[in-house]
Amino acid sequence: MSQYWRVAGMTYVKYANLCADVVRASLKEPHLTKAKARENVYFKATEWANGVAGTPVITEIGGKAKK
Repeated sequence: MSQYWRVAGMTYVKYANLCADVVRASLKEPHLTKAKARENVYFKATEWANGVAGTPVITEIGGKAKK
């Protein structure tokens, strides 16, 4: 059986993001507030030079990450 997201011409990540958007849109308070708080994305990047780690930079992407 073929996956429906493949038949629709979508990648799995795009399908998963769409499903998450639908679930978030259907939430009511207080669950909506908790879900919006978890929507932020944080990541840390460290540049290395000559085998020595530089200063880590923490970046926040507020709201939805770019698709």
